[in-house]
Amino acid sequence: MGTNGYIVMGGEFVRFFLVGVGATLVHLFVYWSLNELLNVSEDTPVTLTLSYSVGYVVSFVFNYIVSLKWTFRTKGSVKKGMGFAFSHAVNACMQLLLLHVFRAIGIGGTLVALMRNLFPLLVEWWPVLGQSESLLPFPVYMIVVPMNFLMVRYFLRK
Repeated sequence: MGTNGYIVMGGEFVRFFLVGVGATLVHLFVYWSLNELLNVSEDTPVTLTLSYSVGYVVSFVFNYIVSLKWTFRTKGSVKKGMGFAFSHAVNACMQLLLLHVFRAIGIGGTLVALMRNLFPLLVEWWPVLGQSESLLPFPVYMIVVPMNFLMVRYFLRK
């Protein structure tokens, strides 16, 4: 840490946020692509889990490399890699659990109705935003991202 730990942590958080946005976009791209390829819907929880998990693994690899090199500006080690993998295993479990909880209580349908009412042209232009399973990751991210920052920072800065 620098002379002011808050400034350094703030810069780390901004970089973490930007890398997280990139990793999230990678995750969503793979997830949505597999959903389309496998004809996934909210009614097919096994394939929903599969497409979400494959997207997560791809984004995990991206996230690890960029987090080491740019976010936390540190060198990799077996210990750091294991800590990063552990924090992301916890994160992945939380994400899958929340994904299915939100699916079971119908959050996806509520989000689709909200999108169609607030952004009808966007949903018409980009139909994936009108599918409930496509929107389920967003409330999941809102819960797990702050928790993941603290875990990843702990393991990569320690």
